[in-house]
Amino acid sequence: MTTPLDALAEALRDCRKYASGAEALPEAILWCDPGGEFAPVLPALRVRLSQLLSFGAYDPVTRSGPALWLRAASARQVAGIEWPADEPAIIYLPELGREVLRGVEDCPAELAPLVWFAVAGTFFGQPRQARDWSLRGFLAAQGSPINLDIPDDKATREALGRAARQLFAEPIETLKGRRLDAAALDALLVPDLDSDMLRWIDGTLTPDTDPERFTAFAALAAKQLGFNPRRRSRQEAAARLAQREKRWAKVWDRFEDRYGAYEGVVNLLREEAPQSMFEGRDAYPSVNLAAENKLRSALLSLESMAQDKAAVLLELDARHGWRRETVWARRSEARLAQALEHLAAVAGAPVLPSHDMQALADAYLGEGWKVDWAAMRALDIARTGADREAVTTALRVVYLPWLDGGAVALQKLAAESNATFAAPAKMPPPSSRAALLFVDGLRMDLAQRLTAQLRAKGATVKVGSTWSGFPTATATCKPLASPAALLLAAPSTDDLVPCYEGKPTQKPILLKAIEAAGWCTSESLLGGEPLWLEIGRFDERGHVLGADLATQAHDLLNELVETVLRLARQGRRVRIVTDHGWLLMPGGLPYAPLVAGLTVAGGKGHRVATLKEGVPTTYPRFPWSWDKSVMLAAPTGARVFYSGIEYAHSGVSPQECILPVLDVTAETETAPVVIKPIWRRLRLNVEVPGGAGLMLDVRLGSDSSGESILPRGARQLDDLGQVGVLIPDEYEGKQVCLVVHPPNAPQDLRARLIAVVEG
Repeated sequence: MTTPLDALAEALRDCRKYASGAEALPEAILWCDPGGEFAPVLPALRVRLSQLLSFGAYDPVTRSGPALWLRAASARQVAGIEWPADEPAIIYLPELGREVLRGVEDCPAELAPLVWFAVAGTFFGQPRQARDWSLRGFLAAQGSPINLDIPDDKATREALGRAARQLFAEPIETLKGRRLDAAALDALLVPDLDSDMLRWIDGTLTPDTDPERFTAFAALAAKQLGFNPRRRSRQEAAARLAQREKRWAKVWDRFEDRYGAYEGVVNLLREEAPQSMFEGRDAYPSVNLAAENKLRSALLSLESMAQDKAAVLLELDARHGWRRETVWARRSEARLAQALEHLAAVAGAPVLPSHDMQALADAYLGEGWKVDWAAMRALDIARTGADREAVTTALRVVYLPWLDGGAVALQKLAAESNATFAAPAKMPPPSSRAALLFVDGLRMDLAQRLTAQLRAKGATVKVGSTWSGFPTATATCKPLASPAALLLAAPSTDDLVPCYEGKPTQKPILLKAIEAAGWCTSESLLGGEPLWLEIGRFDERGHVLGADLATQAHDLLNELVETVLRLARQGRRVRIVTDHGWLLMPGGLPYAPLVAGLTVAGGKGHRVATLKEGVPTTYPRFPWSWDKSVMLAAPTGARVFYSGIEYAHSGVSPQECILPVLDVTAETETAPVVIKPIWRRLRLNVEVPGGAGLMLDVRLGSDSSGESILPRGARQLDDLGQVGVLIPDEYEGKQVCLVVHPPNAPQDLRARLIAVVEG
């Protein structure tokens, strides 16, 4: 699309036209600008016209210099100054009219070297009246090559001077048919009044930082917001912002859309308080802070309360839940209110069935895992300090009893019914493109979250479950999950590690057995053989981090997604299995005492113990999955044999023993989606061939997980795979990531492109 800047460049080039039979090519084009009105557009014009020179102080970068230098440069006698041979030089003369060069006797001495061009060159100006163009004249006067509707009044002329750079970059088609008065021109300079008001309150838009823009902003603010920034203070503006009356509500909406990312605004809002009980509380950070402090105190006092702890948490959630929807929550200043949502989910969790093992398993697979994930989410939100202490207190009074109750129920059922856990079994012959992915410590809640992420990226996932072996330790249960289980045998020693060809199945030996069972243990180029692959680090990180595993769960899940999708999109039938789950409790799981000397040497783990033969115990005992004659003790409920342990497994509980099995398929990979951006300053037009119906988003930073900077969020591509968006000007010069994703699946990226917002 053509812009006024394009039209100006073309009009300047047209001055080189001459009658070849009677005239010579002009030696130079003189562009006199008596009012210096075109100066704002000169930088952009130099990009289009390499032959543009300017009268003024010597500056080789802008190709400016005194008259004698211009005379030499126009004759191509200055090193480094080059342009096409058939183009005459264009000499811009700010603050000078053409009459100065025509009157030889009156011409100032510093301009004398240019007088010759008044004869041998040509003037750029109004074609019929032999007058120099004014800014408005070129855009709107009779004979204008653009012919816009711009009134000729003082306010409009002043606004035109302020907005010239922006106006000349706009497509002419969008300017035609509009009356470009002072308000309309100021709106070009200030395309987003709400954003500029926030920048002014923030202290980043001032008369010193951007005089032209501030002048335009002040005029619009006075007219549309009834607030004159020249006469009123930023604190007064913050008060109006918090009250959100009339047009100020839109400014507040913009503040919320940007997640309150204006520290100067926030600091001023901290000084404000509601003036009446009818005023909205959500606009005031002081209200949120006071509520957050009260909530922290309430959570920390839960342990000493005589009331029903779960009921107290649910009541607190009803009182504080509204704060999760505020801008302060988006700024991470309402962490306890956010964590409380998950604490309330734990508090309201139903008790797992205790009458039947299968009913218990079904309940845990259906809803029970959500309680574990809620506890993980609460810990992830409140990571440190007093907030973590408050959440820990709450979890220990509602989550720990739920964990303990589920473990006691499963242990009782397993002992009474003599139920057996997993035993070595023959795996069906694999198909040629099967992929069995083993993830150590993939507890059911993590598997469900992995399922959600895979589905969001277009995969089909079927979720099933199976029972673990016992004890729920990697050495016992990983071989059970492998396709080599029937090739292994219990050892002749007391070590609780199955053997292959007489050797304990440490990783190299187990891989050898798996290969003997007909599976590849590394990816090949052809990728057709059945594949066993070990991925994921949950158990490793859990033993290192304890309760802080919750803070890394998302990242660890993301590590899995890429591998699973890659294999599934290659046409493989992917099955994900694991060996065991685990218990996690901040502050440590309850301690189960075990008298010294009752266990065999090295026979005690976090949640399992090998007792000496004939030693009596009140702890439940279960057979080892690889040799039913070997009986092992587990601590009652959710207890551990070592004090202070936050992350543990090897025992019997729904979390450790009810294991996920995920079957994943996905459409094979198609041709890559390509993003083709076209920048016109802050206007971005994007074409994505074949992308009709997909969504375009522009996210801050080079990481595709950054926040969207589009005021209205992601935009849908039309039937041609095209869309245009306007980028808020505060992001000019910043790095952004253009992403394309399906509707309602913002994490399923089909394409991404890092760019810098042009200005």
